[in-house]
Amino acid sequence: MAEASPMDSAGATAAPVPLPVWPVLAATTSTQSITTLSALALSAVAPKAAADLGIGPALVGYQVSLVYTGAVITSLIGGGFVRRLGATRASQIALWLAMAGCLLSALGTLPALALGALVIGLGYGCTNPGASHLLSRTRSGAHMNLIFSIKQCGVPIGGILAGLLIPPVTLLLHWQAGLALCALLALGLSIALQKARAHWDADRQNDAALFVSPLAGLSLIWTHPILRWLALCSFAYSAVQLSLTGLLVTYLVAEVGLDLVLAGSLMAVAQTAGAAGRLGWGWLADRLKSGSKVLILNGAIAIVAAILTAMISAQWHIGLIAAVVALFGFCAIGWNGVFMAVIARQAPAGSIGLATGATLSITFAGVVVGPSAFAWLHDHAGLSYSGGYLLMAFVTLLGALCMVIARRGLRA
Repeated sequence: MAEASPMDSAGATAAPVPLPVWPVLAATTSTQSITTLSALALSAVAPKAAADLGIGPALVGYQVSLVYTGAVITSLIGGGFVRRLGATRASQIALWLAMAGCLLSALGTLPALALGALVIGLGYGCTNPGASHLLSRTRSGAHMNLIFSIKQCGVPIGGILAGLLIPPVTLLLHWQAGLALCALLALGLSIALQKARAHWDADRQNDAALFVSPLAGLSLIWTHPILRWLALCSFAYSAVQLSLTGLLVTYLVAEVGLDLVLAGSLMAVAQTAGAAGRLGWGWLADRLKSGSKVLILNGAIAIVAAILTAMISAQWHIGLIAAVVALFGFCAIGWNGVFMAVIARQAPAGSIGLATGATLSITFAGVVVGPSAFAWLHDHAGLSYSGGYLLMAFVTLLGALCMVIARRGLRA
C-alpha cells in the first residue's frame, strides 16, 4: 500500500508554487557531492597528511567520526534554518560551513584539523533538511523515490571526486591545497545557488525561530510512532552500512588473506554497487508505490548478503567474492534515498525539514556507533571480523523489524 503524501507548506498560508524537478535535483545533488567531498578529502590523502603531521594514518581516520558528530548537531537544528531562512539558504550555509572547515583543516595543525572536521560535519548535517524540503516541493510525483535516490548518489559521487581530485593536487602541490580546492568549489556552488534563492525560498517564514531546540525534532519523531520506527530502522541500517565500508578491506586482508590491492578493488566494487543500488531501489519503490515495502525487502536481502560475506574464504573464486560484496553493497549502501523519500512523505505538514534533520541525527548516530562498536568487540571481546559480519546480519534484522512495525502503522 502506498504511503500518504502530506503537503509541506512550511507553515505558509498558501501552498507554494511547485518547483522544477531537474534544476532542484541538480542543485541538491551538487550540494551533497561537494559537502561529501569536503568530508572525505583528508581521508583520501591520509598517509601524506599523517607523515607531515608526525602521526599514524589511523589517527587521521578519527576525522570521519568528528565529521559525523558535527552532522548530528546540525541535523537536530537544521529544520529551523529551513523554516526561517529557506531551504536554499540552508544549503548555502552547509556549503559555507564546509568551506570554513576545509580552510581550518588546511592550517595543518592537529587542533585545526579536529575543529575543521567538526565544522565540516556541521555543514554536512545541514544538507539533507534543506534538500528534502526542496525536493518535496517539486513536480516529482510518482517518481519521488527515484528523485530522492538520485540526490543521495551525491554521497558516492563525493567519494569518487575525493579519490580523483585530491591525491593529484596533493602530489602536484600539497595536501592543504586539496582542502583549499574543496573550499573553492563550495564557495562557487553557494554563489550559483544565490540566483535561485528568491524563487525557491519564497515559502520561508520570517517570524519562525532560527534555532529550534534540539529536543524539538526528537520530540516530533518520538510522538509520531511511524517516524520513530523509521528512525530506529535507519540507526541499524546506517550502522551496518558504515561497518561494511569501513572494515571490508581489513577483513579481506587480515582474515580472508587477500592482498591489499585486490581487497581495495573489491571495496570499490561494493561502493559502485551501492551507487547503483540507490538508483535501483528508488526505481523499484516508485514501481511498487511503497518505499517501506522496498526497505523491508532491502533488509531481507542484506541479511543474506551479510551471512555470505562472513563465509568468504580464500578458496572462493574471485568472481564469487566480488558478487557477494556487490550484493551486500547494493543493499547496505543503496537504501538511503528511498528512506529519505519515506520520511518526506510521513512528516507532518510544515515539518519536513525538522523531521528529516531529527531522523538523520539518529541515522548519523548509527554511523558513529556501528563501526566503533564493531572495532571494540574485535579488540576487547575477541570477536572475529567474520563474526562481526554475522552480527551485522542480526543488526539488519532488527532494522527490518522496525520497518515492518512502521509499515503496519502506514497501512493502518
